[in-house]
Amino acid sequence: MDKSQYFSFSDTVRDSNRERPQSTTSGAVEIVRHSYTERPQPPTSRIEAPSKEGCFSARSLVTLEGDEKIPVSELMSGHRVLCMDADGRFTYSDFLTYLDKDCAAVTEFRVLETQNPPRRLALTASHLVFVADDLNVPPKDFCPMFASLVQPGKCILIAGADEPQPARVVSVTTHIDSGAFAPLTGHGTLIVDDVVVSCFAVVQSHHLAQLVFWPLRLYHSVGSLGVQAEGMHWYSKMLYSLGKLFLNKKEFHPIEAQGGTEASTL
Repeated sequence: MDKSQYFSFSDTVRDSNRERPQSTTSGAVEIVRHSYTERPQPPTSRIEAPSKEGCFSARSLVTLEGDEKIPVSELMSGHRVLCMDADGRFTYSDFLTYLDKDCAAVTEFRVLETQNPPRRLALTASHLVFVADDLNVPPKDFCPMFASLVQPGKCILIAGADEPQPARVVSVTTHIDSGAFAPLTGHGTLIVDDVVVSCFAVVQSHHLAQLVFWPLRLYHSVGSLGVQAEGMHWYSKMLYSLGKLFLNKKEFHPIEAQGGTEASTL
């Protein structure tokens, strides 16, 4: 696979790959590759700190009702997007607003790749993705994990024909891209680039985030209130400040626990 497509600034990339065998349930040996990259920063663009949560780049794709795929940056009030419910099944959920929206941001993303079937997901380090250790774990039992903690060999959920299906991560790299978008749906999940993800970041509990965002979901359910303009949503700012006061530091992504910059999503 040509890794040069992952970089938008024509960087000179030096990859050093190391391979390690991993046993599968069939007794065969699966090769898991972890790629490490080095690249210069773009000379004229500001790279956002990892704790600045855009979550997805402008080019990341979501699936609308009717199977149309559009960039996450083009979501509008009235759109219904593919997501996963609490029972691990596909459903469609209302797009409510952006928890953060920065069209000009140049952000570092964590790139998770699977091979069977091939999928590629780019998201920020403190965003939550659903993970398990084994391919036989039911989708509803996958647990949220910060993207920065996902390593080759872990399993994530991808969009199968009729239901989410597990796929093993074979490569983890980093990638610089433009735009930073954190969409919120009624279910608190969505499918981005055919991978099941949480709408939330920074705090490791997806269920807690879904609970505390209930008032915002109710607020948007009373009618079309428009989509968040550029910048961080006021409700996210408020929850972040309250979380810093009342939550244990262990609940936060490591960068945030060390006093990182203000983040977009509780």
